[in-house]
Amino acid sequence: MAAVIGWRKKDFWWQSPVVFLEDPAAAHRLVWDPFTVYSPVKFLLEWQASCAAKVGIFVKGCDSRGINRLLQDKRLERERVVVYGVPCGGKADAEKIRASFPAKGIKDVTLLGEQLVLTVGDREVRVAAEAYLLDKCLTCRHPNPVVYDKLLWEEVLPRQRADESRFARVQAVASLATEERFFYWQRQFERCIRCFACRNTCPACNCRVCIFDQAEPRWLGKANDPADTLNYHIIRAFHVAGRCFECGECERICPAGVPLQELNRKLIKDINEAYGDYEAGLDATDQPPLGTYRGEDPAGFDES
Repeated sequence: MAAVIGWRKKDFWWQSPVVFLEDPAAAHRLVWDPFTVYSPVKFLLEWQASCAAKVGIFVKGCDSRGINRLLQDKRLERERVVVYGVPCGGKADAEKIRASFPAKGIKDVTLLGEQLVLTVGDREVRVAAEAYLLDKCLTCRHPNPVVYDKLLWEEVLPRQRADESRFARVQAVASLATEERFFYWQRQFERCIRCFACRNTCPACNCRVCIFDQAEPRWLGKANDPADTLNYHIIRAFHVAGRCFECGECERICPAGVPLQELNRKLIKDINEAYGDYEAGLDATDQPPLGTYRGEDPAGFDES
């Protein structure tokens, strides 16, 4: 195994980004803390394209579904990856913590059972972890890895209210009148700066060449045109429809705060109602409802 992909600590208490380690002597740099939220899965594409050697990767429950996503799309060779599964009780939201404590006084944040332990100045403060978790973690239904070669510790229990709150935001938007819904999404997409962070972090966006990077034909103009921005989000939403595994990284990483999970989960809800309940990324061998064609399917386009 030539390298492992995991997380490391940087300068500040809320920074635990993805790291590649090629030297076994540097293994002590690997961390697991309340802020190891970044998904490492998309980096497998870059590694596999540039190196023939086997690589190890640490994955949470949501990350592991991304592994299955790449396998389903035949973008990953399973035998070239060693998967270390890490059961996850949720990750902390630095903004929620800053809202309750003086950010400049925080020196360290650790997780102890169901409590967050904060070192604030010279004192230690313990708070209920659930009150400071990322919103996406509160709706997580699969906190344990669904694919792994080695599970690092015991599995954790899913949160009891995850099912109830899964589509709460979708239903709130759906309750608006048609015109109100249009203006709601118009306001959201006006904030988009088209940085493509949502696409870049998403394992379901794994095309070898993204259409939005093509010069000919050109799908997006270079100006920040609202019609182009809407076009981008509609195309991407339908591209991942039936393939989104609800990791929530697209929304979390968006610098403009666009609520992309509402869009993704609206499509998930509609697909469940039309085709039956389906959760992407749980099994690399299943067939996504919008990615499978059967002879008995309605298909007027192929009739003479």
